[in-house]
Parts: sequence; C-alpha cells; structure tokens
Amino acid sequence: MSPFERLTEVFHSSPQYEATQLDFEGGEPFVQRQADTPGTLLRIRPYKENEGVVDGAGLLQSVHDVTTNFRGKNTSDHHSFEVWFDEGKICFYMHAATDAAADKFRRRVGNNYANSEVFRVEDGHAFPIIEPDEYVAGAWLEMEKIPYYPIRHDNSEGFETDPYGEITSEMLSLDDSTVVTQVVFRPAKQSWTDGDRFKHNSVDELAYALRQGTSVGWLNPRTRPASEKDKQAAKTIEQQRGQQAFHVNIRVLAASSEQDEAEARARGVAGMFRKYYNAVTEQGLDDIPVWHRRKRKRANRLRRFVQRMSDRDWIDRRMIMTVDELAGVAHIPNAEIETPNIDWRYTQRGDRVPADVGQYNESADRSTPNQQNVATGGRDGI
Repeated sequence: MSPFERLTEVFHSSPQYEATQLDFEGGEPFVQRQADTPGTLLRIRPYKENEGVVDGAGLLQSVHDVTTNFRGKNTSDHHSFEVWFDEGKICFYMHAATDAAADKFRRRVGNNYANSEVFRVEDGHAFPIIEPDEYVAGAWLEMEKIPYYPIRHDNSEGFETDPYGEITSEMLSLDDSTVVTQVVFRPAKQSWTDGDRFKHNSVDELAYALRQGTSVGWLNPRTRPASEKDKQAAKTIEQQRGQQAFHVNIRVLAASSEQDEAEARARGVAGMFRKYYNAVTEQGLDDIPVWHRRKRKRANRLRRFVQRMSDRDWIDRRMIMTVDELAGVAHIPNAEIETPNIDWRYTQRGDRVPADVGQYNESADRSTPNQQNVATGGRDGI
C-alpha cells in the first residue's frame, strides 16, 4: 500500500456523515405502528405564548420521579422528547414509558405550557416512515467532558435566543424528507454527584483538584497555579451538588431520497447542538456520526440505530444533565423562534384534535410494516 493509500485509509476510518440505503427486509418501508410500540406517544401542539426553556425546566422538574430496587439500583423508566420534520411539517412529541406517565405528562404540559394542546397518538405510526429508496444518516450527541462539567447552570449562561430556532430551521428539508431529533431521559438518583471509583471522582474532588492548579511540563514538571477561570469552573462544578438531574441520550436522524440532503440535514442539525457550550467549564456537546467504512456494516449500524430510535431505547452513554441543562435540549419553543411550517396552536384552551390528525394517522396505511424483523444487534452504541 502506498503512503497516499495508507493516508486515505486512515482518513476514511474517521466517522463520516455518509447516508446509506438500508434495504429493509422484503424491500418494504420501515414502519413503526403505535399498536406495536411499548409506551404511549403524545403529540404536542404548542401555543406560542409560553416561556420556552424556563417552562421546560418546570416540566422536567415535575416528572423527576426516581424509583430504586431493594439494592438501591436505579430502576426508573425512561421517556423521550422528540421533534419531527415529517410530511413537510415540524411537530413536537413526548413518548411516555407507561400510561400513568403519559397521563402525568399531559397534565404537567398543560400546567407548564398554558393553552398548548396534548393528545395521544392512538392509531397510525409511532415513528416517521422510512421508504426503501431513501438514504439515511444519523448521529449521537455526547458530552465532551465528564458529566460534572455543566453545559449551563442556573441560567448563568442563559441563551440570548432559543437554540431551537436554529435547530428547527436546520431541520427544514424537502417535503418528502424526514428529520428527527430525539432526547431520551431517565431521572438520576440524588447521589449522582458522589462519583464512581471506576469512572470519575465526585464533584467535591474535581473542584478541589481545579483549585490546586495544573501540573505542566514533562522533563521538568511543575504546578501552574489555578487561574481565575479554574476557580470559577470549580465553583460552578460544586453547584451541581444537590441538583436534580437526568441520564440522557441524544440522537439525530435524517432520511431523504437525495443522499446529499440526508447527509446535510444530519450534519447540520448535529452542528446546531454543538452550540450548547459553557465557556467557563469548556463543556459542550460533540457529534458522533453512525458510520463504518464498509457499506454493509454501515447499513447494519444505521438500521440498528433507526430501530433503537423507534423503540425509544435508552443506553448508558455516561451523559448526565441537570434539569436546567436538559431543558435547553428538550423543551417546547415559543413565538421567539420564526421557523416556518411549525405545527403551532393558535387558539386558547380546548381539547379539539387538529383536523390533519386523521390524514396523518392514515398515512401509515400506505405501507406494510416489516420492521419487527429488523435486527437490534449488540449494545455498542452505534
């Protein structure tokens, strides 16, 4: 192998946004029906006059219900908040693990987002349909540092504008394309800041280390005194103690008949999430494309990724967010964002189901479900 070929091989071993046709069994579309999906899917039509991220924090705080077994292990259910660009429209969803959780979400969304409409998706599909000729691209979002380095804390680095403005704008695509962002969350125990001897130290130990300065140099090592930024970061990290938090997965999926469009939407939306960043702690989100240099293995990984999204799987990827942090990536927006084609609600209180729901649910009948045979594979994350 020539040096150029070796360099090319190394380059192409790095994860890429390379959309791929998945060839579902029998050449049929991928369809996930509500009747075949555990839990309950709720559709939300937000009323424009709400407090956005602030109301999102209130909602998350109200559903932070931790359950443990007799050994103290966290056995809490996981739920998801999702934004879909599907059939030319941007819609908002929550998926509840149980009927009881769905009822609670309906009440709490109503309490925190006045005049917004929440209703169960009783029939039809529980995930956007992916046609067999469409190209699919996807990515995970992960924290660049360990969880105790917050992305934001108590609005100290509040958003000048709702980040969903840029995210939803980036999701807009061809009318026959699909883009989904999914945030799966599971309440963390109050002891989440105590550390894990096999993974990382506690918040107190990390803050103490930051205040002691940084070891620099190799041949002649010395300790550089803690900077003001180090001290400020230590204080911010300490403030995580006692905060309610959630274990989190964040996924982005794009599907389109145009390969370039699927790649552009997946890359673009993931890039908008990278803007969630705390300059003090230098914590942010990094995107990890679902990829393999071999087409067949790449298709298998993307197929498994789609199945996990439609099943609302939660996988431990060692990402924890406080209520305030999670509200930034999982909230119902308001009139501050000007993205077109959002499924807003324009009237106040009432329980009328929107007129397009019948058509939306019937759209699933155009296709035959066969995704039940899709392999779920191992738990390697991608």
